[in-house]
Amino acid sequence: MKLSLLNMRWLLIAAVCSFLAGCVTGSDGSYIKASPFSFLNSYNMALNDYHAGKVMEARARVLAMDTGRDDYKLAQKLLKDKINPSRIRLLRHYKAQGKKAEKNQEWSKAMVFYQQSGEFSAEPDIFLASVNDMALKMRQERMDALLKQRRLEDKEWISWSRAYEAPHGVKASDIAFSRLRESVTSDMEDRAARSYRESRRYLNKDMAGVAYVEAESYLRLMPDSEKGQRLMADIRDVMPKGLIVRVAKNKTVAKKVMKKAQTKGHGVRKSDVIALMKAGEWAQAKDAALLYRRYDGKGAGKLLQEVKAGSAKAAAVLFAHGSTAFRKENIDKAVKLWSQAAVLEPENSEYVDALRRAMQLQERLHLLRSDLE
Repeated sequence: MKLSLLNMRWLLIAAVCSFLAGCVTGSDGSYIKASPFSFLNSYNMALNDYHAGKVMEARARVLAMDTGRDDYKLAQKLLKDKINPSRIRLLRHYKAQGKKAEKNQEWSKAMVFYQQSGEFSAEPDIFLASVNDMALKMRQERMDALLKQRRLEDKEWISWSRAYEAPHGVKASDIAFSRLRESVTSDMEDRAARSYRESRRYLNKDMAGVAYVEAESYLRLMPDSEKGQRLMADIRDVMPKGLIVRVAKNKTVAKKVMKKAQTKGHGVRKSDVIALMKAGEWAQAKDAALLYRRYDGKGAGKLLQEVKAGSAKAAAVLFAHGSTAFRKENIDKAVKLWSQAAVLEPENSEYVDALRRAMQLQERLHLLRSDLE
């Protein structure tokens, strides 16, 4: 028994050594000489990468190949005739798309396109600079919009906090006005506390612009707060150069806040939400449940939790099916299924990232289709 195990061990070692230092089979069935570990970079593997849309991976394989390999010339021809032209074509495509998105002031799209351009460029630093420029413009756009909205909302909160003063002819300590005034003040303090927490959270995530919006709101509601002043100082220390805080214009702001909430007759019933759940229409069910809760529907909180649980489960199933399709190289089906999963669970980074990568690969394959045929 011991002799048998020993023989098996030596046979296994011999087989491994033969595999590493021996021969590999070419696409025509012939044998190609290979040096140890050269099987990692061969013409066939470069060709497979190219057909899978992995242009830069195929290029890297060819460039790393041993010049003494029998398939070296074939690989160089693949590099010259297919890989490099495709790389240049993809580079020009993404660069043009980036310029178009930038012209339309679609900063997030432009950022992605320039990032992809850098992946195919011999001078990626040029595109990295464009990515950073688009990122700054996107952050500015975001901060401007959030500042405008938050200032509008805070103006309303402050006006509400002063609204429940007893009118002339009613004693100042009137219980109705006192309780309402205390309620609004308490809500405003809760809002301020939340703004402070969110500001610290965004600051820790290197999102200084959004952190500033929250900190400004906190100080607007709690102007004498020393910790608020320290928070603002911390934010200013890390604020990116070029990110500008717009000064609020001194003019009357229309009372637009809560306007949508005053809409009458939303028409959503609990039975409507349940029917959508049974039909598997989870996105619509979630919207309906949120509207039902907004108008204080009976059992709205529990109903919304049920919808979210069902939606998450459905999204997980879609994502799993999409993953199976992706492994089988059915990219179009994977994109379709992952898109549905991301719609149901937009905050799930795994779903969103997988969809983004699959869509990029799908686009590249479509662009290269004429070359692959």
